[in-house]
Amino acid sequence: MEGQVGNSENIRKAVLILVVSLILGVVFNSLFYEKYPGLGFPVYTILAIIGLFLISRTTNTDLSPDVRWLLVPTVFFSVMLFWRTSVMLNVLNIIAVAMLLVIIAALSYGKSLREYLIPDYLKVLIVPFEFITRLFRTLGVLMSASSSRNDPEVSRQIKKGIAITIPFILLFLMLFSWADLVYQKYLHEIFNIKAETLFRLFWIILVTCAFIGAYSYIFIRNQEVMAETPVQPAKKSTGLIETSILLGSINILFLSFVLIQLRYLFGGENNITSQGFTYAEYARQGFGELLMVAIITLLILLVTEKNVRTAGSGHTALYKLLSTALMVQVTLIMASSFMRLLMYEQAYGFTTLRLYSHAFIIWLALVFLILLIKIFIDKRETAFPLRVFVSIIIFLAVMNLLNPDAFIARRNIERYYTTGQLDTEYLSSLSEDAIPVMLGAIDSIEEFKQQRLAADLVWIHSNRTTSSYYMGWQSINLSRMQAVKLLGDKVDELESLIPDYENISTTR
Repeated sequence: MEGQVGNSENIRKAVLILVVSLILGVVFNSLFYEKYPGLGFPVYTILAIIGLFLISRTTNTDLSPDVRWLLVPTVFFSVMLFWRTSVMLNVLNIIAVAMLLVIIAALSYGKSLREYLIPDYLKVLIVPFEFITRLFRTLGVLMSASSSRNDPEVSRQIKKGIAITIPFILLFLMLFSWADLVYQKYLHEIFNIKAETLFRLFWIILVTCAFIGAYSYIFIRNQEVMAETPVQPAKKSTGLIETSILLGSINILFLSFVLIQLRYLFGGENNITSQGFTYAEYARQGFGELLMVAIITLLILLVTEKNVRTAGSGHTALYKLLSTALMVQVTLIMASSFMRLLMYEQAYGFTTLRLYSHAFIIWLALVFLILLIKIFIDKRETAFPLRVFVSIIIFLAVMNLLNPDAFIARRNIERYYTTGQLDTEYLSSLSEDAIPVMLGAIDSIEEFKQQRLAADLVWIHSNRTTSSYYMGWQSINLSRMQAVKLLGDKVDELESLIPDYENISTTR
């Protein structure tokens, strides 16, 4: 009897999940097909969240308390696609929204976010693959519900008959169409399905299946309790000697490198040129390698910190000394990497990749600080990953508020005033976020660069006001609206800056 009740409950949940997922699949097609992500993205994210709570309320399934506060950054990053137009920033925002939604799904199995260890965050990456298993399980529940209303034997025979019939019908239709042109014409008129329709149908089915799998993962559970008891790390005192040798050797190696940095990189341009290198050459070499050094060092410290803790008072004084010395030197190495990038920007200007590399170095330094707090103050295993997770959310939020493309444009124009160098082609490749900055500076740059920038801005205005990808409320974006208005007010003035404008090509 209990089994029948449980099966009936799963069928009810499966039907509800199917309906909500199908609605989201159809809405996805309406909001995103041939549309540039804008207002439609936060609308869709909120609809997916509404679907989550609707299923939760209807099926009397409680969600984790952590879900509510995770919804704040989820909605914030989705709204940023309505505000910002920077391509890289919006890619990061989309990834952040997707990962936060997956974490929300993962939290449905009882484990609090405060109990998450680093492996738990890594396991989140494979959760979407588990959606596939839940998808087929839910579809199986729905099919069993359909067959249960009829005679199981009759239902089985009907399905078998349909499966055998379809291939032969398709084969005969193909042969008849080859044999008779009139028959072929009739078939073409009946089954004249455009490739676009098939493509849109494919995405509707794909998105619907994705939501069925995700919602099923959250709400259709096995009978056994899925909550896991967090495993407490075993206190170890082994490996201290090996770890001391490892960290001591790395410290000596790092010290030799830091001394060179103090003399050459931080010592001024004359010290570099005396070795036969230009400032730009020295800056360009080694940025990626130094960043990799910092990341590998972080991994080494994470592994050794977990394995050499003593059972009594935590870490030994020797480990604290070696790890702190290593972190100080890594900080100097990251400062070296930061300086190299800064020098390269001074020589060649700011780009999106260089700005994000700068920001990543700052965030990585923050992670080292969080690890230092773990070693000396808060030794809880769950505290470090939670703080790093929060720091990632803060990092991306700060990047959104910084407005990267406008910042890059502003810095490159400031650099032009001191060096006379400005890559207008790259400048105009930035998103609409940067257009107010470009319009504010166009009158102060030299004539040739002014003409090229004006031509690009006129093209952008024409493209944003005529392209179907930017039409419709789904693609509404505040930054783009502001840019189009500003360009519209100045388009005549911009056209007057372009020689022989009437004969200029409107393509880029």
